[in-house]
Amino acid sequence: MKKVIKWIALVLVLNAGTSHADTSLRERAQSLRHNVVSVNAKMTNTNQQGFAWVIGERDEYLYLVTASHVIEGANPGDELKALTVRFFRDGNTVHTAQVVAGDSKGLDLAVLKIAMPSRAPWLYAAADITAISPQSKVTYIGKAADWHVGEQFGQIERVNIPTNPYDVSAVGLELDVGTSGAPLIGELGIIGLIVTDSSHQTGVISLAEIKDVVTSRSLPWGLRPWVSPPYTLDGVWAARAPNIPDNIRLTFTPSDDTMHYDYTVEFPTSPRSNIGVGVVDGDEVRLWQSMPSAKTSHGTFKIHGPKEGNVTEAIVMDGFITDGDVGPTQVRMVKQNSASDDDRAVAWMKANPSDFNRMFSKYLPAINAQKNGADDDEAFSALGEDEQLTVMGGMAQGMMLRAGLMRLAELGLTNIKLAIDGRCYSATGALTSTSAQQQVDTLLKSLADDATQQFGKHYEPCNLSQVTRAKETKVNSGEFDFSAELAQPKRILSGLAPDATLSVRGDCLLLEGKLPSPVHKMMLANMLQDLAETLSAKSKKALTPCDQTTS
Repeated sequence: MKKVIKWIALVLVLNAGTSHADTSLRERAQSLRHNVVSVNAKMTNTNQQGFAWVIGERDEYLYLVTASHVIEGANPGDELKALTVRFFRDGNTVHTAQVVAGDSKGLDLAVLKIAMPSRAPWLYAAADITAISPQSKVTYIGKAADWHVGEQFGQIERVNIPTNPYDVSAVGLELDVGTSGAPLIGELGIIGLIVTDSSHQTGVISLAEIKDVVTSRSLPWGLRPWVSPPYTLDGVWAARAPNIPDNIRLTFTPSDDTMHYDYTVEFPTSPRSNIGVGVVDGDEVRLWQSMPSAKTSHGTFKIHGPKEGNVTEAIVMDGFITDGDVGPTQVRMVKQNSASDDDRAVAWMKANPSDFNRMFSKYLPAINAQKNGADDDEAFSALGEDEQLTVMGGMAQGMMLRAGLMRLAELGLTNIKLAIDGRCYSATGALTSTSAQQQVDTLLKSLADDATQQFGKHYEPCNLSQVTRAKETKVNSGEFDFSAELAQPKRILSGLAPDATLSVRGDCLLLEGKLPSPVHKMMLANMLQDLAETLSAKSKKALTPCDQTTS
């Protein structure tokens, strides 16, 4: 009898372990619903179907991998006429795909790319790049061109197979024809790509081989190890930002797996409410939110939170969010508990102030002084010396940008670079006449005198000799030349914010990149507005200032 009881106990233990492994595999597979797509290749005489999955993104394109035979055709003379992929979320949206040419080192592997969808809730922390072990349990995604998680779990049979279009084999998966290109899933995420879909043996290209091919072709690789346990966002959150009301609340609820969330945004003083989706990707969360007038708000946040047992609960999220055409805004989101900030979040934020809070604390004396009735001069005097210099420098540079830029544009001197170093205004560039050089000299002196008078510190024009003569060049008439008009502003910008760029994109005068400080962001906003108005008048094209910088 005792032997029977021991045997029953052993069976229960084994079954419990198997059940946990099966559940873990299914969870990994379900979390990839945004990553995997079905592929439809229209050939000269036939259509072929398979699957592909996301590996990275670059320059507004999303990159995926599939089996090359899916897009090459099964019959002699077949040519690829059209190629599309279909996502299994967001209404099964279909996108036109392109084949990215390149050497796949003899493997049955192809790389595709599509234009970036408006929402991108796929997982990059979804890969298992460790060595594949024989006998390990696996499953797969995809069946009959549709979403499907394999019900029959298989196992790895062989690894490091030489001289084949694949390097790993698995058994026991019972695949149907048409599963080529689908991901093979282990307990820690994607481990390979299926290239043969026999019901008896499955050929697989390991993730290590795929990564080697992709990176050797200088293509983007975004996959990284899965994080266990993932952060949980369940509950109510409050947004904290200088230009966002304190009473806005976001409520997160799990979607159809442990990484994806739906959320609502409530505005208590308004009937307005928005909905969105989010994906917990390692220690980051990416959000997409529907906005009025068909605009979309999106952002990326770093997650912070304590690990308690098998759960890591998020309590603070730090990042930037972009609302439609408005530039990025730094936001800190705080977990709520009984309608107030979670005590753990409060303690964490006190020990880890945000960039804005650090800056805000430096200028708080001036803000408080103005609240108590002080005028601008008294508020300025309440600042520390470093803060005063920052404000003065920012205002002086702002004055140079606005006044100098407009004056040079009026004079047609778009090839002159203005700069400020300490309290010295300087100019460099090539001029075609003595009168033009005199105009630049006069402008520098005027800028320096204005700064001296306004800030009570001595500014002066310097390095006038760097303005040199150049031969006159004729400009052909025709389409408006934005590049020429932006040359001067770009030079000024390079001195103020070397990591920022300025360009015209569609109807948008776009300022993007990283700025040295929030003060620069406020200062450059005025310059961007003025420049957009000036270029709109000159080009007869309405331009909107679009600030997408971070600081």
